Amino acid sequence: MQSFRSSSHELLNVHIFALLDDEQKGKDKIKANQFGGVPGVTAMIIGLPLSLFYLSYCLKQNHDSGTLLNPFTIEFYHYIIDIHIQLITTHYHIILILICYLLFQALLAIMLPSPIALGTPVAVNQDGSIKRLDYKLNGSMAYLLIFIVYYLICYHYHMIPSTFLADHFTLLLVASNTLSFIIAIAVSILAYQQNNYQFISQNFMYDFWMGYSRNPRLYNFDLKFFFEGRPGLMLWILLNISFIEKQKQNFDEAILTIWDIMKEKFGLMMTWGDIVFVPFFFSIQTHYLSLHSPSIQTLSTSYLVFCLCLCISGFLLFRIANLQKHHFSYDSSYVWGLSWHNYFVKQLFGMNRCNIPKYIQTKRGPKILYSGCWGIARRMNLTGDILQSIGWYLLCSFNHFIPYTYIIYLTVCFMHRERRDNEVCQRKFGSDWKAYTNIVQ
Repeated sequence: MQSFRSSSHELLNVHIFALLDDEQKGKDKIKANQFGGVPGVTAMIIGLPLSLFYLSYCLKQNHDSGTLLNPFTIEFYHYIIDIHIQLITTHYHIILILICYLLFQALLAIMLPSPIALGTPVAVNQDGSIKRLDYKLNGSMAYLLIFIVYYLICYHYHMIPSTFLADHFTLLLVASNTLSFIIAIAVSILAYQQNNYQFISQNFMYDFWMGYSRNPRLYNFDLKFFFEGRPGLMLWILLNISFIEKQKQNFDEAILTIWDIMKEKFGLMMTWGDIVFVPFFFSIQTHYLSLHSPSIQTLSTSYLVFCLCLCISGFLLFRIANLQKHHFSYDSSYVWGLSWHNYFVKQLFGMNRCNIPKYIQTKRGPKILYSGCWGIARRMNLTGDILQSIGWYLLCSFNHFIPYTYIIYLTVCFMHRERRDNEVCQRKFGSDWKAYTNIVQ
């Protein structure tokens, strides 16, 4: 065991020095070649907010049909202007509510007790020790408190109606969109003030989208870690609850090893995606169902069971694949090898020590796992995500196109991610990556 730990530490140091070599080059100018380069990111900066405004416009203007409307009309652009004017003039309290929500989330993240976990290595200190960033893992407690507060405000004290979020969905969308741009600008300024920026193309639009810093922190508060896992995901659930209440009101019937945290920088792509795109686009199915009568949604029991099975199997596959990679990245003696009858249960709550895993020891130091889920396909976790999304959108039946925009987005996004990751790994690992792709197709 001692020799194994010694070997692990040596490999870790190799990985760290390779990382330092990358970071040393980080101040150099890079090519703006991700997401279609400068034209691509410019189109997304303008087009993505417009696309969400457009979907909101279709749902608001065409309740009964849910069909797509012509976006090239003066009415659509009047709609965009009107909702921004409404937010500033008569509904500015929506902005204040959103800011209070974010501040409350930040307060919970800072104040709630929690164990401190160390993230993946980010550098080597001057004394030769490994530098890791520390993270407070109190998200579960924060989720619980958010829902308790939501229950007290909406259901116990009736301070606001339970349909408040659904009723003000469009204004919340505008406020969140505006705030995400402001945060991205502030984070960009912070990166330059702290001299904490990496891999800059020196093109404003491209660097603004991609971000300037990988781990921006305000004092010891990790901004990327906070926005990636807190406000958007919780707001997504709260919006779904509010849309369920809205449908009940209308029709009287109740209806730290992931890629983003480890590698992505924190810019507009993540601020907009985390607090605008995730809650306001990912809730498209429940938004759609809240506006349609139950007669359209009469589904058989077997159909509902099938959708449920898709969601559960997708969740299990997603979680198991991520757990395998997570545990392997910290201790390569955690592996695939449990018998089928207890494998799923044990994977959900943690992996046991068992047989030696199969992996490729790369020349740069890190190991590439090719057993377990990662020996079946390169991205089984993303496959699980797609299965879940299929289960969700099938609940909307087959009458209209809008509920299916989520699975289309997810498929295109994952295809791009796979291509992007493959290019990065090919450059990073060279022949070792080629050997891996020969094993796992």
